Amino acid sequence: MNRIIILTCALTISFTMFSQDYESGDLNKKSYVRAGLSTPTWQYYGFNNANDLKEGLNAESRIGGIFEIGTIFMLNGINVGDHMRFGINADFVSFKTQVFNKPGSENIYNFFVGSKVGPSFTYAVSKTIAFDVFAKLNPVWAAAIYNNHQNFDNGLDMYYGYVQMMYSAGINVKLAIVMIGFEYDFGSLKLKNNKEGDYWPNFSDPDSKRTPMHGFNVTFGFCF
Repeated sequence: MNRIIILTCALTISFTMFSQDYESGDLNKKSYVRAGLSTPTWQYYGFNNANDLKEGLNAESRIGGIFEIGTIFMLNGINVGDHMRFGINADFVSFKTQVFNKPGSENIYNFFVGSKVGPSFTYAVSKTIAFDVFAKLNPVWAAAIYNNHQNFDNGLDMYYGYVQMMYSAGINVKLAIVMIGFEYDFGSLKLKNNKEGDYWPNFSDPDSKRTPMHGFNVTFGFCF
């Protein structure tokens, strides 16, 4: 019962806050916390398609997760119409992992710590429903690949990279305090082996030191 009362109060406050800026035609900034699935594409590591990736990595499946905290700052000084505003969408922190599952749990783990920032456009359909379209620069502060060899006797097989750029684009659907997001991450990173000094391969361009690491994110969270 207490949880129901708290949720009802939160929804009421959210409706009130949204209606205040909706009636004026302006839109208030929205901060959010969200998490969800992050799935590698079949072109990950430079492969051409699903069959190439499965055969090249001997992978049985792929999965991943993402967690982000961010804010959409509204540029109400640029009036493009009532309930429509440009903004700046910033993810202050973005934690992401993507995994290729192989036989015998000899998986390949990909880790990312970054931020994101870029322009957005918000259209508030009603007092409680709004859509955001955005494109972002994604500075990756640190990234790593861990190749989990079960019989690897010489230490962890790790590849590292720091302070590199990726990109993303997507759409959010905001329903009062609930946010649902769909996003495509794309870009290539240079990740160097911690012992051998070689780079994780780009399977479409063996001479390149940069590895494509594209993925799709589907997230669920709360905005306030």
